[in-house]
Parts: sequence; C-alpha cells; structure tokens
Amino acid sequence: MSTKVIVQQPGVYIEELSGLSLSISSNPTAVPVFLALAADATKFGPSKRVYSWLEFTEALKEGAPPIFTFDINNVLHLSVRTYFENGGGYCYILANDGTLEKEVKKLDDVTLIVAAGQEGIENKLLDLCPTDGMRFAILDGPKSAEDLKNVAGSKYPKHPQAAVYYPWLNASWADKKDDQGKVTERKIIPPSAAIAGAYCKVDGERGVWKAAANVELFGGVTPTDKVSDETQAQYMGEDSKPSINMIRQLLGGGTTIWGARTLNATSDDWRYIPVRRLFNTAERDIKKAMSVAMFEPNSQPTWEKVRSAIDTYLNGIWKQGGLMGNTDKEAYFVQIGQGITMTEADIEQGKMIVKIGMAAVRPDQFIILEFTQDMVQG
Repeated sequence: MSTKVIVQQPGVYIEELSGLSLSISSNPTAVPVFLALAADATKFGPSKRVYSWLEFTEALKEGAPPIFTFDINNVLHLSVRTYFENGGGYCYILANDGTLEKEVKKLDDVTLIVAAGQEGIENKLLDLCPTDGMRFAILDGPKSAEDLKNVAGSKYPKHPQAAVYYPWLNASWADKKDDQGKVTERKIIPPSAAIAGAYCKVDGERGVWKAAANVELFGGVTPTDKVSDETQAQYMGEDSKPSINMIRQLLGGGTTIWGARTLNATSDDWRYIPVRRLFNTAERDIKKAMSVAMFEPNSQPTWEKVRSAIDTYLNGIWKQGGLMGNTDKEAYFVQIGQGITMTEADIEQGKMIVKIGMAAVRPDQFIILEFTQDMVQG
C-alpha cells in the first residue's frame, strides 16, 4: 500500500510506502558448539561465545595475578586450540550436562555440533542434529587402527546430518615433556576439532557447497595412523562398516582431509557433506526470511514477493558456483501459489507453502525442500 502525494506547488513532499519488503540474507554457515566437562563448565556458565584462542584462555584464568597454563591433559583445550589454528571462527562452549539440549536450542546461529574428544556421546550429539533439522554433527572416529578394524556400524548409525573422521592427530605442542625437554607422552588430538576449523575456513573462502576435502590441516598436526587406499576403501559406508572420512599424510604433501561423506552414504540425496550442509543453510536462511511474512495477507502479492526473494537468493548461490546448470532454470526452481503448492483449504487455514528445488553440485538431480509459513489470520 502507498500514499499518493499530489504536487500542487514547489516544496518538499514525502511519499510514504508501506508493505512487505522481503530479502534473504546469508547467515554464518559454520558455527560450532564444543562441549565442556564439569571441571571447565563452571568457568563458562551455561554457554559462552568465544572468538579466539586468546579469549578462550582468558576465560580459564584464575587467581591474582591471573596465570593460564595450557593443560595438555584437557581434551577441550586441545580441541579449541586445534579448531582456531585450522581457521575456525567464533564458537560456543557449552556444559555437557542435562541442560545441553535446552541451551543449544537457544542458539539459533549454531550449525555444527562437535564431539571434541568426548567418548560415548555419539547418540547425544545425533539427537541434537535431527534428520529434519539444520545442525550437523562432526564425530571422532576410533582412537587406534585396532579399534577401527573392530568398529561396528551401530557405533555410528546411518545419519544424514553427521560425519565421522579418522584417525586422531598428533602435534608437538601437545606432547608431554620432562625437564630436559624429552617427550614422555604423546597426547592425541580429536580430529573433529580440526575438521570444524576446516569447515569454517572453506566456507569463508569458497562457500558451504565446497567440500572440506583435499584440504590441508594446519597447526602442525599429523595423523596417528597411516591410512592406505585399501583401508579407506573399506569405510565408504556401502557395506556393513560405517562411512568414515580419512585424514591422510600423502606422499610429498601435508596432512590432508581425504573424504566428504555423511553417515548416510547409501543415500543418493544426502551422501555428501557439502550437499547436506548447503540445504541446511538454504533452509535456515529462507525460513528466517519467510517469518517476516507472517502478518501479511496470504494472497498473490505476498506470494510473489516471497517467490522473488527466494529466487534472488538461489540465483546468488548459482552464480557463485553452488548449483549445477548452465541457466538458472536448470539450477533451481521456486514454486508458490494456489493450485500449485496450496489448496484453498491450506490458504483458509493460514498456511503459505513454498516448494523449492536445487540441483546441488554433486547429485545430478533436484533435491526438493518444502516450506510452510503459518500466517496470522485476522
């Protein structure tokens, strides 16, 4: 609706416009949660946002004057340091307790749940990443080659919103040394922490649709086990063994991520991590934007503004190389309207339904998402 101003004499005239102005912005795609054990949780409260390794260490200081000593026995310390050294952005530290699920739900920018070395919590992390949700879990693989041989599919159930990485990592800064500087014990670093950092770095440089694979890890980390081609071939998720992405030190190269499969590797739609995460991102961004239309009339003008905003958003992803197709019509579609996505009964019940399809870079087919926005009736 607009107010028309008739100009009758020289002067300044203001035309007031009102109505739905809808645009879809891209939100952060790699924001992880790290779980703190009880000993650390008291220093962070129910949750704490951390922007750097320095800020993390500041939060751990105690006494006067405050002095921080890096604790190589603390898996959270190892994880957070490795995360930031591999390109991680801001993250959250949450207590691994009975309030975890409640706290995670409060943080609508969280996209990754990171195991970070805590064992036996795989099912808890998967519960935080429902198959129809928008969070993705990064899990640690077995700690040794022997454990890898004996790993059962039940430990890592098929799940489209999760991925596992093996082996764990070493770094000289994580070695325990005596007074003469001789290494007395090598502490191993959870791979999930380094991988979360790599996700963040690749998302920022290339986009969420680019796999964090054939990507080198930093911070002086090296794999604890030398994985062969034969070993890797056994963990592609296509038989009784789970899909596990390997971290390898290839001849003449550095420590490299060598895999990009979800735990649902038999699924044509959700086999690949960047495909699943791209759809998580699009769903999150579009749902946030559609909520603005809640109080608008559920009619053609509103539908067209919603369709146009989503089209512009998806067109941007396509132009950046996130979707397949020589033309935008080959890359995606947006459908909305009575007799197309909604019945008359849907409209009367205050439901605005949008259907979109995207030709993700890996699969040669459209994957369909459907959004329903409940409209306020009045």
